[in-house]
Amino acid sequence: MNISISIWFFLIVWLVIAVPAKSQNSDSLRHLISLQEKDTTEVDALNRLAQTYYYSKDDSTRVLAELANKLASEIKYTKGRSHAFHHLATYYSIRSELDSALVYYEKSIEAKSGTKDSLLIAGTLNNLGATYYKKGNYTAALKAYQRALKLRLDKGDSARAAYTLGNIGLIYLDQKNYDLSLNYFNQTLDIQKSISDLDGQAAALSNIGTIYLGQENYGEALIFCKKAYDIFSSIGEKCQSLTPASNLGRAYLMQNQKEKALKYLELVYTEAKDCDNPVLISLASLEIGIIHAEKKLFQQAEREMLESYLIAERHELKEKMQKSAHELYVLYQSIGNTSKALEFLEISDKIKDQMFNEDLTEQLTRMELNFAFEQERDSLEFQKQSELVSIHAKLKQQHLIQYATIIGLMLAIIAVIVIFRYYILSQKAKNKLAEALDEREVLLREIHHRVKNNLQVVSSLLNVQSKYLNDELAKKAVLEGRNRVQSMAIVHEKLYQSDNLSNINVKEYLEELANTLFKSYDISEDRVKLSSKIENVELTIDTTIQIGLIINELISNALKHAFPENKIGAVCLSLRKKNNVHELEVSDNGVGIASPDDLLKSYGYRIVRSISKGLNGNISIQHEKGTRFLLTF
Repeated sequence: MNISISIWFFLIVWLVIAVPAKSQNSDSLRHLISLQEKDTTEVDALNRLAQTYYYSKDDSTRVLAELANKLASEIKYTKGRSHAFHHLATYYSIRSELDSALVYYEKSIEAKSGTKDSLLIAGTLNNLGATYYKKGNYTAALKAYQRALKLRLDKGDSARAAYTLGNIGLIYLDQKNYDLSLNYFNQTLDIQKSISDLDGQAAALSNIGTIYLGQENYGEALIFCKKAYDIFSSIGEKCQSLTPASNLGRAYLMQNQKEKALKYLELVYTEAKDCDNPVLISLASLEIGIIHAEKKLFQQAEREMLESYLIAERHELKEKMQKSAHELYVLYQSIGNTSKALEFLEISDKIKDQMFNEDLTEQLTRMELNFAFEQERDSLEFQKQSELVSIHAKLKQQHLIQYATIIGLMLAIIAVIVIFRYYILSQKAKNKLAEALDEREVLLREIHHRVKNNLQVVSSLLNVQSKYLNDELAKKAVLEGRNRVQSMAIVHEKLYQSDNLSNINVKEYLEELANTLFKSYDISEDRVKLSSKIENVELTIDTTIQIGLIINELISNALKHAFPENKIGAVCLSLRKKNNVHELEVSDNGVGIASPDDLLKSYGYRIVRSISKGLNGNISIQHEKGTRFLLTF
């Protein structure tokens, strides 16, 4: 306990003596720390206080964050440790100690992964990517940004997702991969517009203008840079407005509009000094010098170009040094100062050689980034990100969607009413149709029933008539006619008894027909056995009736002629379908056909042939060891 009191006493004394008062908030945090026991509140207060000293010249942030981490470790406060690591990483990043910053950002991410707070993790990942970007490790930066982007989009944080998209766009812009860079900045711009972030819109517009400038599309560059410049100026961001202003000057210079170019370049030169931006000062000086040289104002041109070179040299801006040295070489050569021209030519070539090696590294990095992007784009994860980005980019239409939703609801209500009315009408129509179908079915059953009854009456009349005939041939003919009528009557009987009026069970019908014929000729199964192998094939009503008539003739013929003098035998009936062809076979093992010519002349066989033609079938006869009729149709 005494050790703890000593630590906090040292902390309070250190804060009072070493740290200047930043704000009333800082004072309240220090007071809170002095009053609290060891708990999460102390850790949170230390972390918030550490954040307020990011840009102080002493190491206040580091000391406070380390204390927060120590206390959080003691009480096992993971979230507090993650914040402490984040503050330490930011402390080192601001002081350009990037390797240390990377170590603490990674520790912060690892600690935050246990808190399940994906937005906090995304923020640290974004900072990790920015640190890798500063180190020039674009591949690692891209991976960190992509992870941050996914987390932010998953949580619907479109505002911060827009900045991450912009960071990715900057990587590709640095690598001169203008198409990919433009894609990301356009997505950024859409989101910034949807959330009315003017600062973000201006930054995206400025970067898009820079892309078009790199592509030498000066017309588009002027449009986007002017929009960016106007927005930055309207919201009082003077220093941020200088980049689009500089690009406006360069674009006008490329279009040979020297006066317009000079207006923006002189503005940049003056205000960049107030903003302490050596890059823009050097660039503006050089381009002003180029304009003076083109106007033959060589002394002014030399002064501006030398200033550009010296500023670039002082701040180690190699690319600006090389460009300035090259333009000085061109200037001195044009005015005949050979020694100076050679001096700056050597400087330009030397820097160019150094930059060539760096360009090779950049090209390799660009290839690696392109490969990484292709892999990412082809993955399901990137597809998901693209879809989410597209959704968040459409947030600008929210107010229109509200009106559209109201109109849509009204239309939906109308549609529901119309659909319901249509449903009621269709149900009524269906009910009427069902009633009509039921009525039709009843009528069809009645028709089949009456046809069956009428055929049965005809059959009975023929049967009665046969009893009054003395002529055996006439009597025989009448009975055969009765059997034919009976075969048709059975069909109609099966139809009105069936659930389906469009077809009947062919197997049942043919077996019943054969049994009826056996009874009609008073043939017992002890003397002539009936064997049937009938597949349950589907036939139309007309075809079934015709098949029934054929079987009637063939079985009748077998029963009358194949087994004389009470000879014992068998009649076989089969119907099958093979390769889409129906085969009907009626055979017996009786005495066979004595004279085929007599068969061809018989009335029954002529009926069979006539019906076969109607079925587009072929009938064949074998009369060895009995008789076999085979009909294919």
